[in-house]
Amino acid sequence: MRFKYILPILLTASLGGLLCGCDRAGTDGPITDPTTPHTHAAAAWETVTLPTCTEEGYAVGSCVTCGEDMEMTLPTLAHSYAEPPTVIPPTCTEAGYTLHTCACGHTYRSDETSPVGHTYQETVTAPTCEAAGYTTYTCSCGFSYDGNYIPSTDHTYSETVTPPTCEKKGYTTYTCDCGFSYHGDFTPSTGHTYTETVTPPTCEEEGFTTYTCDCGFVYTGSRVTPLGHSFDETVILPTCTEAGYTHYLCVACGYEQEGDPTPPTAHANSTSRRFYPTVDRDGYTLHSCPDCGQTYEDGYISYHEIYAGAYVDGTEIFMQGIDTSKWNHDYGVSLEDVKPLDWATLKAAGVDFVILKAGSTLGIDPAFELDYRDAKAAGLQVGAYFYAYSTTVEDTLADAELLLSWLEGKQFELPIYIDMEETSMMALGGAHLTELCRAFVNRLQEEGYYAALYTNTEWLYNLLDTEWVKANLDIWYARYTTALPEGQEHFALDDRDFAWKDGTAYKPGETDRRFGLWQYTDNGGVEGFRYPFDFNFAFKDYKPIMEKWGLNGFPSVV
Repeated sequence: MRFKYILPILLTASLGGLLCGCDRAGTDGPITDPTTPHTHAAAAWETVTLPTCTEEGYAVGSCVTCGEDMEMTLPTLAHSYAEPPTVIPPTCTEAGYTLHTCACGHTYRSDETSPVGHTYQETVTAPTCEAAGYTTYTCSCGFSYDGNYIPSTDHTYSETVTPPTCEKKGYTTYTCDCGFSYHGDFTPSTGHTYTETVTPPTCEEEGFTTYTCDCGFVYTGSRVTPLGHSFDETVILPTCTEAGYTHYLCVACGYEQEGDPTPPTAHANSTSRRFYPTVDRDGYTLHSCPDCGQTYEDGYISYHEIYAGAYVDGTEIFMQGIDTSKWNHDYGVSLEDVKPLDWATLKAAGVDFVILKAGSTLGIDPAFELDYRDAKAAGLQVGAYFYAYSTTVEDTLADAELLLSWLEGKQFELPIYIDMEETSMMALGGAHLTELCRAFVNRLQEEGYYAALYTNTEWLYNLLDTEWVKANLDIWYARYTTALPEGQEHFALDDRDFAWKDGTAYKPGETDRRFGLWQYTDNGGVEGFRYPFDFNFAFKDYKPIMEKWGLNGFPSVV
């Protein structure tokens, strides 16, 4: 765009003609020859710059005859003042006026009025004893001055008499209402006047007289020597832990002292209580003397001296066994009416041990008492397990108390296991599940049971705290072999060609390490029995551990 503003302006007579070089002024009508002199005439003007209050405008056009460019200056505009104008009222010292303001910034004043002068408010300050009075004149505009001064007044005193004391002079205090004061009319001190208090001598302290003045001054004198003690004697006999002695008590002053001691006697009737090692503490024996109430501990047993963790040394199989519950039995009219197993036949077939299901959170297993009696009678080594459902530590401890009531009076050569594999508990998370396991095991160990964990690969390596469990607990591990030998319906007790299946088998250095017990199949068959059994290998010889430490109902070593 050539121009900023486009404003057509029609030529009028008032604008006049603009002559070209050929100067054909006065020629009427159209001129067909542009080289002939003529008066320029533009059909329309284009505004390039609009005029303002302070600047001229500028327009261009072209001659309709010859086409020559034409220019024109546009006159400035008149100021346009804002309405209404701004009225500035007069003040005490400044004139008032009306201010007219154009949009371009131009201003001028009119209608000026004179200042109104000060209007004062008077504040009187009265004279005091030491300062003159005056009036303060203050205008609303903030201007002020003082005047009309009045002379100060004289002091007017009140008198306060302070009498003399034993050590200080008396005087009169003269005080004016304004706060000014001074002392005068002094009188001499009176000197001390004493009362006497006699303190008689004691066995160890001298006597004396105390002289006290009413003013509080005190001194002592007239001292008398001590009297010396007069003792009564009491013989204190020795106890288990404390020496005997003669007690001397002064009947006059109550002073006490002891004579030469006699040695203490020994704890004659002390009793001992064994505290078994648990996952939460080491074991020890607590001795208590009923005569003196003193207790002391000894016989400390480290937890890991008994519980060496999950792994065993070597790969030797010590025993082969089964685990049983009511599901391995035939029944009568109900599931609670279990029929006994032929344990002599099981032992003859090669079963060395059995882990019995004692029960669960839901109650005791109907076959537990029957199987314990018959397996023991057949000469098998026995352990037990508890199937866990509880989801809180409180309920888990209640489970442990229930199991302890079922184990009472029995003796077990193999561990007592908590069975953790219940699917409904898996959502609780590994930290909480480990806490439940720890609480259960700890409670059984407090009562002298070799408590351990039964679980599977998913729980051991993906749910529980694997490192803590392996470091602190004996494990009965459920992980099954892949396939039956060709042509067999069940595994047989004499099938021994199984690959050890630890979840860490692919970690260097752990491939050949074993847990205490391995449940390698849930499909084991023994001829003459209707239902299949779980088959297990024991890689640890447990009975000597129970006998050595007095666990699982074996006689205490204390």
